[in-house]
Amino acid sequence: MKQIHRTCAAIAASLMLLMTACASKPPTVVPEPQTLTVQTLPKATAPPLSPTETPQPTATPSATPKPTTSPTAKPTATPTPKPKATVKPATLTPEKEEEILKEPVQEESKNEDNTIQQSRPTPPPVVDSVPTPSPTKEPAKTPTPTKTPKPTASPSATPKPGASPSPTPKPTPTPSPTPDPSYTGWVSGPNGDSYLVAGKPITGWQSIGGRRYFFDESGILQSRTGIDVSSYQGSINWQKVAADDISFAFLRIGGQYYRQEGGFYKDSYFESNYSGATKAGLDVGVYFFSQAITPQEAQEEALWVVAQLKGRGLDLPIVYDLEDPAADSRFHLANLNRQEVTDLCTAFCETIEANGYDAMVYTNPDWIRNRLDINQLSQYPLWIAHYTTAMEPSAPSWWRSWQYTSVGKVSGINGSVDMNVMR
Repeated sequence: MKQIHRTCAAIAASLMLLMTACASKPPTVVPEPQTLTVQTLPKATAPPLSPTETPQPTATPSATPKPTTSPTAKPTATPTPKPKATVKPATLTPEKEEEILKEPVQEESKNEDNTIQQSRPTPPPVVDSVPTPSPTKEPAKTPTPTKTPKPTASPSATPKPGASPSPTPKPTPTPSPTPDPSYTGWVSGPNGDSYLVAGKPITGWQSIGGRRYFFDESGILQSRTGIDVSSYQGSINWQKVAADDISFAFLRIGGQYYRQEGGFYKDSYFESNYSGATKAGLDVGVYFFSQAITPQEAQEEALWVVAQLKGRGLDLPIVYDLEDPAADSRFHLANLNRQEVTDLCTAFCETIEANGYDAMVYTNPDWIRNRLDINQLSQYPLWIAHYTTAMEPSAPSWWRSWQYTSVGKVSGINGSVDMNVMR
């Protein structure tokens, strides 16, 4: 019996030790099958972290994650507003006009004019694209058809008593003129002028008699021929100019000396050119040769032009002519960047329009590529100087006038003159 009691006591002691050991360990929980659904939660791509591991910023799961913008994603592009000039447009007050007009009237420098002319490229000849029967545009006369003579009535014999009188003969109808299938030249019709080649109208851009023209799909002329002049051309017979199919002219009203000291001058032939051109029935615009190097100077140039006009009306815009004529010009030495040059144009044009006139920018393909941000000037029509053998200038779609040569010939002007076509 004692042995049995010892054995039972040992078993009881072992059970007590086993129960104590089990109580010191956390119970192991076997996951129920339905707890496996946690694997379907968003971003549950990593196993649970132990208490000793440092959680990574991107590893924290979220039961309802909110969409976030990637740091590398680009924001939706918004239109960039066009920058304005650094000066506000100014209107010409009576006091400012009086101040400007009190300044002594300076004349242009012949030496500077020569330098400006020499700085421009030599234009290629304008090669005719169609046969030309004459050097200038002259409406062709419609050939007069040969009329069939009416028969001469012979003396009627004395009618016999009771005889009916002879019927009066009817005149032969005049035949309609038949177009000459071999005719080449200008003709005028109820819808406008056309140019025929072998009896058929031409269309699109064409060169005829050394001048540029544009015809629509029906062959009707849609362009106008014009010139731009300054004191460089001397005295002009404007009646002869108008008779040579010139319908508009841009006149230099003045400019700023390109030497470093600057200063305004008035074209010595402006007044006579304005009077002669308007009396001859031409549409007139003016241009100013600028050498501004700040928007404030460009604004002063615009106010000076408005003051010189003294309220006179214009059919065409006031043009900002900004050029780089020589290595010692004040504009060249200023070494302005693209935006600074664009700001000059904006300041001049905004001021012109603030004073009730239309503004225009004179430029060329090289300046469009390298010197101006032309898209900032899209609200102003462009006058393009492009001497090319191509049928159209290299320019944005909103160009309005094209100066295609500087060696044109026009009746009433001695020597060469800039030729333009306006659409």
